[in-house]
Amino acid sequence: MHIIIIGCGLAGLTVSIALAKAGHTVEIIEAAADISYIGAGIQISPNSSRILRKLGVDKYIEKYCTDPVDLRMMRWQNGQILVECPLKEPAHNDYKSPYWHIHRADLHRGLLEAATELGCKIYLDSRVVKIDPYKPSMTTKNGDTYTADLIVASDGLHSMAREVVMDKPGPPVPTGQMVYRVTLPAKKLQGIPELEELITVPRNNHWIGPHGTILSYLLEGVNETLINFVFTCDVTMAEGVNQKIGNSAEVRERFKSWDPRIGKMLEYVDEVLEWRLYTHEEIPSWVHPSLKLCLIGDAAHAMTPYLAQGAAMGIEDSAILAGLLEKYPSKETLPKVLMAYQRLRIKRAAKVATASISSRYFTQMPDGEKQRERDEYLLSHPGIWKGHMNIRSRQEFLDELFGYDAYAQLEEYFAEQDGQKEEEEISKNVGMEQSSLQSLSLTA
Repeated sequence: MHIIIIGCGLAGLTVSIALAKAGHTVEIIEAAADISYIGAGIQISPNSSRILRKLGVDKYIEKYCTDPVDLRMMRWQNGQILVECPLKEPAHNDYKSPYWHIHRADLHRGLLEAATELGCKIYLDSRVVKIDPYKPSMTTKNGDTYTADLIVASDGLHSMAREVVMDKPGPPVPTGQMVYRVTLPAKKLQGIPELEELITVPRNNHWIGPHGTILSYLLEGVNETLINFVFTCDVTMAEGVNQKIGNSAEVRERFKSWDPRIGKMLEYVDEVLEWRLYTHEEIPSWVHPSLKLCLIGDAAHAMTPYLAQGAAMGIEDSAILAGLLEKYPSKETLPKVLMAYQRLRIKRAAKVATASISSRYFTQMPDGEKQRERDEYLLSHPGIWKGHMNIRSRQEFLDELFGYDAYAQLEEYFAEQDGQKEEEEISKNVGMEQSSLQSLSLTA
Protein backbone atom coordinates (compact mmCIF):
# COMPACT_ATOMS: atom_id res chain seq x y z
CA MET A 1 0.00 0.00 0.00
CA HIS A 2 0.91 3.65 -0.34
CA ILE A 3 1.08 5.17 3.15
CA ILE A 4 1.70 8.78 4.14
CA ILE A 5 3.12 9.65 7.55
CA ILE A 6 2.51 13.14 8.93
CA GLY A 7 5.51 14.12 11.05
CA CYS A 8 9.18 13.22 11.04
CA GLY A 9 9.62 12.79 14.81
CA LEU A 10 10.56 9.64 16.70
CA ALA A 11 7.23 7.81 16.27
CA GLY A 12 6.83 8.99 12.67
CA LEU A 13 10.26 7.72 11.67
CA THR A 14 9.90 4.44 13.59
CA VAL A 15 6.60 3.59 11.95
CA SER A 16 8.02 4.60 8.55
CA ILE A 17 10.93 2.19 9.00
CA ALA A 18 8.63 -0.63 10.12
CA LEU A 19 6.18 -0.07 7.25
CA ALA A 20 8.95 0.14 4.64
CA LYS A 21 10.39 -3.13 5.94
CA ALA A 22 6.90 -4.63 5.59
CA GLY A 23 6.94 -3.76 1.89
CA HIS A 24 4.81 -0.62 1.82
CA THR A 25 5.57 2.61 -0.04
CA VAL A 26 6.13 5.34 2.55
CA GLU A 27 6.16 9.13 2.22
CA ILE A 28 6.75 11.45 5.19
CA ILE A 29 5.29 14.96 5.26
CA GLU A 30 7.16 17.25 7.68
CA ALA A 31 6.28 20.82 8.66
CA ALA A 32 9.85 21.93 9.50
CA ALA A 33 11.96 23.48 6.75
CA ASP A 34 14.94 21.39 7.82
CA ILE A 35 15.64 18.55 10.21
CA SER A 36 16.90 19.98 13.50
CA TYR A 37 17.89 18.03 16.56
CA ILE A 38 16.44 19.51 19.73
CA GLY A 39 16.01 18.24 23.23
CA ALA A 40 18.45 16.40 25.43
CA GLY A 41 18.61 12.87 26.80
CA ILE A 42 15.98 10.22 26.31
CA GLN A 43 15.44 6.85 27.96
CA ILE A 44 14.80 3.73 25.89
CA SER A 45 13.48 0.99 28.16
CA PRO A 46 13.44 -2.72 27.17
CA ASN A 47 9.89 -2.58 25.78
CA SER A 48 11.08 -0.08 23.14
CA SER A 49 14.73 -1.15 22.66
CA ARG A 50 13.40 -4.59 21.74
CA ILE A 51 11.52 -3.02 18.82
CA LEU A 52 14.39 -0.82 17.64
CA ARG A 53 16.68 -3.86 17.61
CA LYS A 54 14.12 -5.93 15.70
CA LEU A 55 13.92 -3.13 13.11
CA GLY A 56 17.71 -2.96 12.81
CA VAL A 57 17.95 0.58 14.18
CA ASP A 58 20.45 -0.52 16.83
CA LYS A 59 23.27 -0.55 14.28
CA TYR A 60 22.79 3.20 13.81
CA ILE A 61 22.51 4.18 17.48
CA GLU A 62 24.08 1.58 19.77
CA LYS A 63 27.49 3.29 19.88
CA TYR A 64 25.76 6.35 21.39
CA CYS A 65 23.88 4.40 24.08
CA THR A 66 24.79 3.95 27.72
CA ASP A 67 23.56 1.07 29.88
CA PRO A 68 22.56 2.44 33.32
CA VAL A 69 23.25 0.03 36.17
CA ASP A 70 20.37 1.12 38.37
CA LEU A 71 17.86 3.76 39.38
CA ARG A 72 18.64 5.65 42.58
CA MET A 73 16.08 7.80 44.42
CA MET A 74 17.48 10.37 46.84
CA ARG A 75 16.23 12.87 49.39
CA TRP A 76 15.99 16.31 47.81
CA GLN A 77 17.81 18.31 50.52
CA ASN A 78 20.91 16.23 51.08
CA GLY A 79 21.06 13.43 48.50
CA GLN A 80 20.38 10.70 51.09
CA ILE A 81 19.85 7.46 49.16
CA LEU A 82 16.32 6.19 49.80
CA VAL A 83 16.17 3.26 47.40
CA GLU A 84 18.13 1.68 44.56
CA CYS A 85 16.57 -0.66 42.02
CA PRO A 86 18.59 -2.40 39.29
CA LEU A 87 18.07 -1.55 35.62
CA LYS A 88 20.85 -3.22 33.62
CA GLU A 89 20.65 -6.69 35.13
CA PRO A 90 16.85 -7.23 34.82
CA ALA A 91 16.82 -5.56 31.40
CA HIS A 92 19.27 -8.09 30.00
CA ASN A 93 18.33 -11.16 32.04
CA ASP A 94 14.57 -10.83 32.58
CA TYR A 95 13.34 -8.63 29.75
CA LYS A 96 15.97 -9.73 27.18
CA SER A 97 16.63 -6.26 25.82
CA PRO A 98 18.76 -3.38 27.12
CA TYR A 99 17.76 -0.23 28.95
CA TRP A 100 19.47 2.62 27.12
CA HIS A 101 20.17 6.30 27.69
CA ILE A 102 20.83 8.25 24.49
CA HIS A 103 20.75 11.83 23.31
CA ARG A 104 17.51 12.47 21.46
CA ALA A 105 19.49 13.95 18.55
CA ASP A 106 21.51 10.74 18.14
CA LEU A 107 18.35 8.60 18.22
CA HIS A 108 16.57 10.87 15.74
CA ARG A 109 19.57 10.93 13.41
CA GLY A 110 19.81 7.14 13.48
CA LEU A 111 16.10 6.71 12.73
CA LEU A 112 16.32 9.21 9.88
CA GLU A 113 19.28 7.41 8.37
CA ALA A 114 17.52 4.05 8.60
CA ALA A 115 14.30 5.42 7.05
CA THR A 116 16.19 7.08 4.20
CA GLU A 117 18.16 3.94 3.41
CA LEU A 118 14.89 2.00 3.22
CA GLY A 119 13.59 4.39 0.56
CA CYS A 120 11.18 6.49 2.62
CA LYS A 121 10.69 9.82 0.85
CA ILE A 122 10.61 12.95 3.03
CA TYR A 123 9.00 16.27 2.09
CA LEU A 124 10.22 19.16 4.28
CA ASP A 125 8.67 22.60 4.78
CA SER A 126 5.27 21.00 4.15
CA ARG A 127 2.98 21.86 7.02
CA VAL A 128 -0.38 20.11 6.60
CA VAL A 129 -3.31 22.55 6.62
CA LYS A 130 -6.14 20.28 5.49
CA ILE A 131 -6.92 16.58 5.69
CA ASP A 132 -9.65 14.78 3.77
CA PRO A 133 -9.91 11.48 5.69
CA TYR A 134 -12.23 9.87 3.16
CA LYS A 135 -10.01 9.95 0.06
CA PRO A 136 -7.69 10.05 2.06
CA SER A 137 -5.59 13.08 1.14
CA MET A 138 -3.90 16.09 2.65
CA THR A 139 -3.00 19.58 1.49
CA THR A 140 0.07 21.49 2.66
CA LYS A 141 0.61 25.22 3.16
CA ASN A 142 2.33 25.24 -0.25
CA GLY A 143 -0.87 24.09 -1.94
CA ASP A 144 0.45 20.60 -2.66
CA THR A 145 -1.99 17.72 -2.29
CA TYR A 146 -0.93 14.18 -1.43
CA THR A 147 -3.20 11.15 -1.74
CA ALA A 148 -2.58 7.68 -0.31
CA ASP A 149 -4.30 4.49 0.81
CA LEU A 150 -3.71 5.34 4.49
CA ILE A 151 -2.61 8.40 6.46
CA VAL A 152 -0.78 7.81 9.74
CA ALA A 153 -0.68 11.03 11.76
CA SER A 154 2.34 11.43 14.00
CA ASP A 155 2.06 15.21 14.18
CA GLY A 156 2.75 15.47 17.88
CA LEU A 157 1.34 17.26 20.86
CA HIS A 158 -0.49 19.96 18.89
CA SER A 159 -1.79 17.50 16.27
CA MET A 160 -4.30 18.83 13.75
CA ALA A 161 -5.11 15.27 12.71
CA ARG A 162 -6.31 14.59 16.24
CA GLU A 163 -9.03 17.20 15.71
CA VAL A 164 -10.02 15.53 12.45
CA VAL A 165 -10.30 12.13 14.14
CA MET A 166 -12.25 13.55 17.10
CA ASP A 167 -14.32 15.91 14.90
CA LYS A 168 -13.72 18.63 17.50
CA PRO A 169 -10.77 20.50 19.01
CA GLY A 170 -8.46 18.33 21.12
CA PRO A 171 -5.83 20.70 22.54
CA PRO A 172 -3.17 19.46 24.95
CA VAL A 173 -3.78 19.89 28.66
CA PRO A 174 -1.22 21.79 30.80
CA THR A 175 0.19 19.73 33.66
CA GLY A 176 1.05 22.84 35.67
CA GLN A 177 4.72 21.88 35.49
CA MET A 178 7.77 22.66 33.38
CA VAL A 179 11.29 21.33 32.97
CA TYR A 180 14.72 22.87 32.70
CA ARG A 181 16.95 20.71 30.51
CA VAL A 182 20.72 20.89 30.90
CA THR A 183 23.34 18.96 28.94
CA LEU A 184 27.07 19.58 29.37
CA PRO A 185 30.33 17.71 28.79
CA ALA A 186 31.12 15.51 31.77
CA LYS A 187 34.77 16.61 31.60
CA LYS A 188 33.71 20.12 32.72
CA LEU A 189 32.91 18.61 36.12
CA GLN A 190 36.09 16.53 36.45
CA GLY A 191 38.21 17.13 39.52
CA ILE A 192 35.24 18.07 41.74
CA PRO A 193 35.19 15.31 44.38
CA GLU A 194 31.50 15.58 45.29
CA LEU A 195 30.50 15.24 41.61
CA GLU A 196 32.85 12.37 40.72
CA GLU A 197 30.22 9.61 41.05
CA LEU A 198 27.67 11.52 38.95
CA ILE A 199 30.05 11.79 35.98
CA THR A 200 31.54 8.28 36.13
CA VAL A 201 28.76 5.81 37.09
CA PRO A 202 26.02 5.29 34.46
CA ARG A 203 22.79 5.31 36.42
CA ASN A 204 19.42 7.02 36.74
CA ASN A 205 19.87 9.56 39.56
CA HIS A 206 16.57 10.92 40.96
CA TRP A 207 16.31 13.58 43.61
CA ILE A 208 12.71 13.62 44.85
CA GLY A 209 11.18 16.54 46.70
CA PRO A 210 8.16 18.81 47.20
CA HIS A 211 6.58 19.72 43.84
CA GLY A 212 9.73 18.83 41.95
CA THR A 213 12.32 16.28 40.91
CA ILE A 214 15.80 16.32 39.43
CA LEU A 215 17.03 13.57 37.14
CA SER A 216 20.57 13.05 35.88
CA TYR A 217 22.23 10.44 33.70
CA LEU A 218 25.21 10.03 31.38
CA LEU A 219 25.10 10.09 27.58
CA GLU A 220 27.64 8.89 25.03
CA GLY A 221 27.79 11.96 22.81
CA VAL A 222 29.18 11.97 19.28
CA ASN A 223 32.53 13.30 20.48
CA GLU A 224 32.49 13.00 24.28
CA THR A 225 30.57 11.81 27.32
CA LEU A 226 27.80 14.19 28.38
CA ILE A 227 25.81 14.53 31.57
CA ASN A 228 22.10 15.22 31.19
CA PHE A 229 20.00 16.94 33.87
CA VAL A 230 16.23 17.40 33.89
CA PHE A 231 14.76 19.71 36.55
CA THR A 232 10.99 19.36 36.92
CA CYS A 233 8.99 21.91 38.92
CA ASP A 234 5.82 23.97 38.93
CA VAL A 235 5.48 26.44 36.06
CA THR A 236 6.91 29.96 36.18
CA MET A 237 7.05 30.51 32.39
CA ALA A 238 5.09 33.45 30.98
CA GLU A 239 1.62 32.67 29.65
CA GLY A 240 1.74 31.62 26.01
CA VAL A 241 5.40 30.55 26.13
CA ASN A 242 5.96 26.81 25.75
CA GLN A 243 9.70 26.61 25.05
CA LYS A 244 12.57 29.02 25.38
CA ILE A 245 16.27 29.25 25.98
CA GLY A 246 17.08 30.51 29.48
CA ASN A 247 20.10 30.82 31.74
CA SER A 248 21.07 28.86 34.81
CA ALA A 249 20.40 31.69 37.28
CA GLU A 250 16.69 30.87 37.47
CA VAL A 251 17.37 27.17 37.95
CA ARG A 252 19.88 27.91 40.71
CA GLU A 253 17.31 30.07 42.46
CA ARG A 254 14.47 27.53 42.10
CA PHE A 255 16.61 24.67 43.46
CA LYS A 256 18.89 26.55 45.86
CA SER A 257 17.76 24.53 48.89
CA TRP A 258 18.35 21.17 47.22
CA ASP A 259 21.37 18.86 47.49
CA PRO A 260 24.47 21.13 47.44
CA ARG A 261 25.91 19.05 44.60
CA ILE A 262 23.22 20.49 42.32
CA GLY A 263 24.26 24.08 42.98
CA LYS A 264 27.88 23.13 42.44
CA MET A 265 27.11 21.56 39.08
CA LEU A 266 25.05 24.57 37.96
CA GLU A 267 28.07 26.84 38.43
CA TYR A 268 29.36 25.31 35.20
CA VAL A 269 26.13 25.81 33.23
CA ASP A 270 25.28 28.89 31.18
CA GLU A 271 22.30 27.97 29.00
CA VAL A 272 19.22 25.88 29.79
CA LEU A 273 16.23 24.82 27.71
CA GLU A 274 12.89 25.60 29.37
CA TRP A 275 9.97 23.41 28.37
CA ARG A 276 6.33 23.56 29.51
CA LEU A 277 4.80 20.12 30.12
CA TYR A 278 1.48 19.07 28.62
CA THR A 279 -0.49 15.88 28.34
CA HIS A 280 -3.61 14.75 26.47
CA GLU A 281 -6.93 13.60 27.78
CA GLU A 282 -7.70 10.04 26.82
CA ILE A 283 -9.88 9.81 23.71
CA PRO A 284 -12.17 6.90 22.78
CA SER A 285 -10.71 6.31 19.32
CA TRP A 286 -7.43 6.83 17.50
CA VAL A 287 -9.02 5.94 14.16
CA HIS A 288 -11.22 8.14 11.97
CA PRO A 289 -14.61 6.61 10.97
CA SER A 290 -13.40 6.55 7.34
CA LEU A 291 -10.91 3.85 8.43
CA LYS A 292 -8.23 5.55 6.35
CA LEU A 293 -6.67 7.85 8.97
CA CYS A 294 -5.17 6.96 12.36
CA LEU A 295 -3.13 8.59 15.10
CA ILE A 296 0.15 7.42 16.54
CA GLY A 297 2.57 8.59 19.22
CA ASP A 298 1.98 11.92 20.95
CA ALA A 299 -0.85 12.76 18.57
CA ALA A 300 -2.77 9.87 20.12
CA HIS A 301 -1.58 9.87 23.72
CA ALA A 302 0.86 12.58 24.78
CA MET A 303 1.63 11.78 28.40
CA THR A 304 3.48 13.15 31.38
CA PRO A 305 7.23 12.37 31.50
CA TYR A 306 7.40 10.98 35.03
CA LEU A 307 7.94 7.37 33.88
CA ALA A 308 9.98 8.28 30.76
CA GLN A 309 7.57 6.31 28.54
CA GLY A 310 6.31 8.90 26.04
CA ALA A 311 8.64 7.92 23.20
CA ALA A 312 8.42 4.23 24.15
CA MET A 313 4.65 4.22 23.66
CA GLY A 314 5.03 5.71 20.16
CA ILE A 315 7.62 3.06 19.31
CA GLU A 316 5.25 0.35 20.56
CA ASP A 317 2.43 1.85 18.45
CA SER A 318 4.71 1.67 15.42
CA ALA A 319 5.52 -2.01 15.87
CA ILE A 320 1.88 -3.01 16.31
CA LEU A 321 0.53 -0.99 13.38
CA ALA A 322 3.28 -2.06 10.99
CA GLY A 323 3.07 -5.68 12.13
CA LEU A 324 -0.65 -5.77 11.37
CA LEU A 325 -0.09 -4.15 7.98
CA GLU A 326 2.59 -6.71 7.18
CA LYS A 327 0.19 -9.57 7.93
CA TYR A 328 -2.79 -7.92 6.24
CA PRO A 329 -1.24 -5.67 3.55
CA SER A 330 -4.21 -4.85 1.31
CA LYS A 331 -6.71 -2.00 1.16
CA GLU A 332 -9.50 -4.53 1.66
CA THR A 333 -8.17 -5.57 5.07
CA LEU A 334 -7.36 -2.02 6.20
CA PRO A 335 -10.53 -1.58 8.32
CA LYS A 336 -9.74 -4.78 10.18
CA VAL A 337 -6.14 -3.65 10.71
CA LEU A 338 -7.04 -0.26 12.15
CA MET A 339 -9.61 -1.67 14.51
CA ALA A 340 -7.08 -4.26 15.71
CA TYR A 341 -4.41 -1.57 16.11
CA GLN A 342 -6.70 0.47 18.31
CA ARG A 343 -7.78 -2.56 20.32
CA LEU A 344 -4.18 -3.64 20.97
CA ARG A 345 -2.86 -0.18 21.86
CA ILE A 346 -5.40 2.16 23.40
CA LYS A 347 -5.76 0.48 26.82
CA ARG A 348 -2.02 -0.15 27.13
CA ALA A 349 -1.19 3.53 26.49
CA ALA A 350 -3.92 4.73 28.87
CA LYS A 351 -2.66 2.47 31.66
CA VAL A 352 0.91 3.72 31.31
CA ALA A 353 -0.30 7.34 31.20
CA THR A 354 -2.20 6.83 34.47
CA ALA A 355 0.83 5.21 36.10
CA SER A 356 2.99 8.14 35.01
CA ILE A 357 0.69 10.59 36.78
CA SER A 358 0.76 8.43 39.93
CA SER A 359 4.56 8.48 39.81
CA ARG A 360 4.55 12.28 39.78
CA TYR A 361 2.62 12.55 43.03
CA PHE A 362 4.60 9.76 44.69
CA THR A 363 7.94 11.44 44.01
CA GLN A 364 6.80 15.05 44.47
CA MET A 365 4.77 14.85 47.70
CA PRO A 366 5.33 17.72 50.15
CA ASP A 367 7.40 17.13 53.25
CA GLY A 368 5.32 15.86 56.15
CA GLU A 369 3.96 12.69 57.70
CA LYS A 370 3.15 10.91 54.40
CA GLN A 371 6.57 11.79 53.01
CA ARG A 372 8.29 10.40 56.11
CA GLU A 373 6.26 7.20 55.85
CA ARG A 374 7.25 6.92 52.17
CA ASP A 375 10.92 7.46 52.89
CA GLU A 376 10.97 4.96 55.78
CA TYR A 377 9.32 2.38 53.55
CA LEU A 378 11.83 2.98 50.72
CA LEU A 379 14.76 2.68 53.10
CA SER A 380 13.48 -0.65 54.42
CA HIS A 381 12.59 -2.07 50.98
CA PRO A 382 15.64 -1.67 48.70
CA GLY A 383 15.61 -3.11 45.20
CA ILE A 384 12.61 -4.67 43.45
CA TRP A 385 9.77 -6.30 45.40
CA LYS A 386 6.31 -7.61 44.62
CA GLY A 387 3.72 -5.12 45.82
CA HIS A 388 6.31 -2.38 46.41
CA MET A 389 4.89 1.06 47.26
CA ASN A 390 7.06 2.63 44.55
CA ILE A 391 5.99 1.46 41.08
CA ARG A 392 9.57 1.83 39.85
CA SER A 393 10.46 -0.91 42.34
CA ARG A 394 7.27 -2.98 41.96
CA GLN A 395 8.03 -6.31 40.32
CA GLU A 396 4.63 -6.92 38.71
CA PHE A 397 4.46 -3.39 37.32
CA LEU A 398 7.96 -3.59 35.82
CA ASP A 399 7.15 -6.99 34.32
CA GLU A 400 4.12 -5.48 32.63
CA LEU A 401 5.89 -2.29 31.54
CA PHE A 402 9.35 -3.47 30.49
CA GLY A 403 8.35 -7.04 29.70
CA TYR A 404 5.82 -5.94 27.07
CA ASP A 405 6.69 -7.58 23.75
CA ALA A 406 4.86 -6.00 20.82
CA TYR A 407 5.74 -8.90 18.54
CA ALA A 408 4.43 -11.47 21.01
CA GLN A 409 1.23 -9.43 21.22
CA LEU A 410 0.92 -9.59 17.45
CA GLU A 411 1.48 -13.34 17.37
CA GLU A 412 -1.18 -13.79 20.04
CA TYR A 413 -3.62 -11.71 18.01
CA PHE A 414 -2.86 -13.62 14.79
CA ALA A 415 -3.33 -16.94 16.57
CA GLU A 416 -6.67 -15.71 17.91
CA GLN A 417 -7.73 -14.73 14.39
CA ASP A 418 -6.63 -18.06 12.97
CA GLY A 419 -8.56 -19.84 15.73
CA GLN A 420 -11.71 -17.89 14.93
CA LYS A 421 -11.27 -18.64 11.22
CA GLU A 422 -10.87 -22.32 11.99
CA GLU A 423 -14.01 -22.30 14.14
CA GLU A 424 -15.92 -20.57 11.33
CA GLU A 425 -14.71 -23.19 8.84
CA ILE A 426 -15.74 -26.03 11.16
CA SER A 427 -19.11 -24.40 11.75
CA LYS A 428 -19.54 -23.91 8.00
CA ASN A 429 -18.61 -27.54 7.26
CA VAL A 430 -20.95 -28.85 9.99
CA GLY A 431 -23.74 -26.74 8.49
CA MET A 432 -23.06 -28.15 5.03
CA GLU A 433 -23.03 -31.70 6.36
CA GLN A 434 -26.32 -31.18 8.18
CA SER A 435 -27.82 -29.69 5.02
CA SER A 436 -26.64 -32.70 2.99
CA LEU A 437 -28.09 -35.13 5.50
CA GLN A 438 -31.41 -33.31 5.41
CA SER A 439 -31.42 -33.49 1.60
CA LEU A 440 -30.69 -37.23 1.67
CA SER A 441 -33.44 -37.75 4.23
CA LEU A 442 -35.95 -35.91 2.08
CA THR A 443 -34.86 -37.89 -1.03
CA ALA A 444 -35.26 -41.18 0.81
